[in-house]
Amino acid sequence: MPEDVGFKKTAEAEHQYASGMHRDNRVGKGALHWMPMDAVWLVSTIYEHGNKGRSNRPGKDGKDRNWENGGDIDDFYQSALNHINAFLAGDRSEPHIPQAIWNLLNGLQMSIWVHLGLRPAEHNNLADQRHAWKPGDPPPSPLAPVEIERLKFRGVIPKD
Repeated sequence: MPEDVGFKKTAEAEHQYASGMHRDNRVGKGALHWMPMDAVWLVSTIYEHGNKGRSNRPGKDGKDRNWENGGDIDDFYQSALNHINAFLAGDRSEPHIPQAIWNLLNGLQMSIWVHLGLRPAEHNNLADQRHAWKPGDPPPSPLAPVEIERLKFRGVIPKD
């Protein structure tokens, strides 16, 4: 495709099919097609049932998607741990594993938003137990360097 129609090449290498067709090699674009879709669906039911009517965002019909208002990153991860521990202890009274994954996904997304400045920095309330850190010191980055680089590649985080 010519450059003037808005096509932007995102991969450097191409794959050539036996038919002669060329396509970028998909490296760095994620592998969403490999995700276990039945498990993803179960997690999506937590979004469906757990978020209805809980948001206080102005102008939102139904007040859904409450978690997007923002919350402390540590709270998401603590809740995930609680659900995993309940599951490991034998509790099947709730969908603990989908709820843990829901919390992990939202904690990760909140980390991205905090890093981008889209949610308050105060939501990063993580402690650093691996370095010389004490309460009152700035919290560590909520994202690993490789996560930041991958988000830069994808264009989520602006490149330096």
